[in-house]
Amino acid sequence: MRFFSIKILVLCTLLPPLLYLLSVLALERQVESRISRQIEEVYTGDPRALLDGSVRLEQALDTNIRQYLGASLLVRHGFAVRVSVATGSGKLLYPSAVDPPGAGPSQPDPQRVAVENFALLSEGLVVQVEARLEHNRLISNAILGAYVFAALAMLLVHYRIAGRKLNLEEDRRRGEIERLAQLERENTAKLADLQSERERLRSEFERVKATMEGERARAERNEDDLIGEIESLETKLNENLGRQSSQEEEIRSLKEKIELLEKEQRREDRGRSKAAAALQRRFATLYKNLAVSERAVDNLLELNEDLRLKAEEVIHQLNSAPDLVVVKRKVFGKKNRETVLEVVFAYKGRLYFRRREGRVEVVAVGTKNSQERELEYLSSL
Repeated sequence: MRFFSIKILVLCTLLPPLLYLLSVLALERQVESRISRQIEEVYTGDPRALLDGSVRLEQALDTNIRQYLGASLLVRHGFAVRVSVATGSGKLLYPSAVDPPGAGPSQPDPQRVAVENFALLSEGLVVQVEARLEHNRLISNAILGAYVFAALAMLLVHYRIAGRKLNLEEDRRRGEIERLAQLERENTAKLADLQSERERLRSEFERVKATMEGERARAERNEDDLIGEIESLETKLNENLGRQSSQEEEIRSLKEKIELLEKEQRREDRGRSKAAAALQRRFATLYKNLAVSERAVDNLLELNEDLRLKAEEVIHQLNSAPDLVVVKRKVFGKKNRETVLEVVFAYKGRLYFRRREGRVEVVAVGTKNSQERELEYLSSL
């Protein structure tokens, strides 16, 4: 299609994955910062338990961080998060390689544990978070789906704009062909008038010439007057011939323009034939229980996008449940004629179908404005 941009198609194809990757990188940085702040708020838990020695700092970090990660929606729906906590001197506290002490007589002295906890807290704790968005999860699929939907919406808008431009161009070309054809008819009529005038002048010239010869023979008429009249008639004849040549040249020019427009129209018709073949294959693939005639496919291509969608809804219903389709009337039901049924869609749309050999056949599709033409076609079946 001349008005369909390949650049927009390429952009709509390449931008969704590119934007998806950029969004993933940006979202991972934001999630790392967010989780780091939230862990810093909860990772030590109740400080009184640390200062009275009832729980080790490593155990509190492990319990609180695991509880936070287990309750995080981001972790459950797509983010793989790795957290590490170390002291200012670099001692790794979480994840800890030392198993937490069990209950019993070997349990550490709370006072010694409190001193160790206080010493570690005095050094300061450093939280490092690494977040990675996993693919094929809820969050990643939602981001990619949003970009793909936006690209498809852009393609749909561009396709509709291109279709409207194509229709306007086709209307303009048809109007130009009609105007040139009308101009050709007018010039042809003028040429015929000029040819008639030429014959009349030629006859007049012959008559005057014969009269002059007769008068010269009788010597009763002034020879100079006759010669002047002959020259006047010859001048008119030459002027007529000049106008005739000009009109013939203009007619040739108009014929060349019409031939160019007809060639362009034939190219458009070939494109329409390809579209009709593609639509016919699509119907044959999607609707196994019915047949769509070539005329119906051509009628569908003449409809606008909205009417075409409404018509295909009726075709889909005829394919799946033809008995549930609301029929407006029988177009033909007389003797020796097949019964053709009429269905109304989108208020002004008309679809005609019949049953043949146990299958439904869509015979024609049109609008209220083209109803007489379709009825005339159906009467010839």
